[in-house]
Amino acid sequence: MQITRILPLTALLPLALAGCGGGGGASNNQTDMTPEEAAAALDKALNTVDDGDIGPATHEGTLVPPAPGEPGGLPDDREPLDEAAARVPTSVEASGATVERWGLALAEGRYGDAYRMWRDNGRASGMSEAAFADSYRKYSEIHVLVGRPQAGGTQTARVPVQVYGRLREGGRPFNLRGTMTLARNPQGQNGEHGQMPWLIAESGLKPEGTVHVVGGDEAAANQLPAAFQGRWASSAADCARQGDDMRLQVKGDSLIFYESEGSVSRVDRLAAGRVRVTARYSGEGETWTRSSTLALSGNGDVLTLDGTRRVRCRT
Repeated sequence: MQITRILPLTALLPLALAGCGGGGGASNNQTDMTPEEAAAALDKALNTVDDGDIGPATHEGTLVPPAPGEPGGLPDDREPLDEAAARVPTSVEASGATVERWGLALAEGRYGDAYRMWRDNGRASGMSEAAFADSYRKYSEIHVLVGRPQAGGTQTARVPVQVYGRLREGGRPFNLRGTMTLARNPQGQNGEHGQMPWLIAESGLKPEGTVHVVGGDEAAANQLPAAFQGRWASSAADCARQGDDMRLQVKGDSLIFYESEGSVSRVDRLAAGRVRVTARYSGEGETWTRSSTLALSGNGDVLTLDGTRRVRCRT
């Protein structure tokens, strides 16, 4: 499986938990569902990802999910994330880090670890550990995009999440959208290594939007992910400055700098929010080939290319 994130601190998670409640909600109380009812609701949600919610079967091409603001996409929230607050594990801004760890566990097939990131040692998911693992084995590819966490109460946070990928059977793409609720873990508030300050309490993901498939295997390897694409500058003020020599335009197949342009020949996904790009450049009468590492911040508004930081231009 593969996982993609939009926010570091926030990012990544299981899918198809449409409308399933477990553990505490906004008031940190148990829901009215019994574990058996919650498990049945989750099983029903998983089965809603059918031919009416997914695209045609395919194992090739690049998946292009709904963009922010589109049906099935994350909210089009352009307010910068408070990165300082996000570095404090117990803060609301950092609550999505639990979702990120959960998603990484799913991507690596560590279903037991992902299960225990739910409250009550996993039981808040409404499933047994074995049933939880079985529910995720039906997916061959998972990508997770996470929006800005918001306080849901004194003990909870609400995180917008988008999940897309492919079913293992037939390779058919799907897209899910909803809000996940994170609850404070009383045993994880001391800031000690390995502690989980937040645990998953509820998930409201449901099928929404359409994932498009672009190109085949070769095209997929040569395309920069949509999350990296756009205009970048050294600062928000420089976005409007015509002579900014730090400006960068990232397209699916090219990197356009102030005095040079690179044609992308290969893209290797290193981890969530990081890619290695090989491109053939030309500029000022010379040509050369270079490989660079691009890293995207959790909120998708900061791009670091080989150690050089740029911000996304919105105007």
